[in-house]
Amino acid sequence: MKQLISFDLFADMGFLKKPDINENIYLTYNMMHKPCVLGILGAITGLEGFRKNNELPEYYIKLNHIPIGIKPIGKGCENGNFSKNVTTYTNTIGFANSDGNLIVSEQTLINPAYRIFLLLDTEQKYEKMLYERIHNQEAEFIPYLGKNDYSAWWCKESVIDYQIVDDNFDNDYKVETVFIKQKAVIDSVSDDADGDIFSMDFDISQFGSFVYFEKLPTEYCTKLYQYKYADFALTDSKLKAGSLPKESLYHIKETNRDNVEIEIIVQLN
Repeated sequence: MKQLISFDLFADMGFLKKPDINENIYLTYNMMHKPCVLGILGAITGLEGFRKNNELPEYYIKLNHIPIGIKPIGKGCENGNFSKNVTTYTNTIGFANSDGNLIVSEQTLINPAYRIFLLLDTEQKYEKMLYERIHNQEAEFIPYLGKNDYSAWWCKESVIDYQIVDDNFDNDYKVETVFIKQKAVIDSVSDDADGDIFSMDFDISQFGSFVYFEKLPTEYCTKLYQYKYADFALTDSKLKAGSLPKESLYHIKETNRDNVEIEIIVQLN
């Protein structure tokens, strides 16, 4: 049985390291990405992590097929962006650098929080375990955001079960999660934009207040054991029908605590 759920993940700080930095400052991704979420799910289920070079971890092999959506939330989020701070470390013990002290600056996310959407098949062992443990606020290992210094948590009260609504996505829609940009440069964006050109790789029918972009990891390359990437976007604007592939979109609804029915659209990849 397929069940789409979400839970709200919080941390005081986070460090989602960008691997392509070769200077004395380490930068972080702003947005959580699927490989990172899979690490969180691995901690919840107790599956093994990285143990050998050129070998994918157990949690990735067994959970990578799960469709995942991510939405930034919380007071620390402004139009998709979280505040960041740079901290400088000095390692004087000599193990890290034979030439002397190692001085490294590290960019850190402040109060990152994300709503994680999961489409789970509860007839499968580990996905059923995820469903039950997320609802019960249980984990085999302590989840963390990038470093074991930055533990993460969620409250069982934040867990939501959704009903999937049949939708052909033939009308304009707003996507709550970050989504993968699919198309090349567009010709125009808005029916009332007076012919202005705005190149953002998807069609907007009604402008909101912001558009956020970031290149994020989507999975591991099994040959190079490095990240594969895609260009993601987040916006409160409405998108024109056909801007995103229908098979990745889910129209879902929930009934909140005030007995009010809420419907949203998310992209899961």
